[in-house]
Amino acid sequence: MTPAQKNEDPEAPEAPEAPEAKGYGQGYEYFGLALNFTVAILLFGAGGWLLDGWVHTRPLFTIIGAFVGGFAGFMSIYYRVKRDTAAKGK
Repeated sequence: MTPAQKNEDPEAPEAPEAPEAKGYGQGYEYFGLALNFTVAILLFGAGGWLLDGWVHTRPLFTIIGAFVGGFAGFMSIYYRVKRDTAAKGK
């Protein structure tokens, strides 16, 4: 087996990452959480805006949709942090 084939083994243990690489990975992970939160608010708010246009209650469902999106985004972050904390505790 050549050294090149040895490195292609999918069951081979991974080399430890440098601390800088781990920091960048965490930064992107946090950015993804923030983006998830923002997109949830925008999507639910846009859905409320469309529903308002359909039933002619202009700001009502837009506001409700934004709050529901904020809650959904927060719960997504909460469960992610809870899962990550439980994984580190094991």
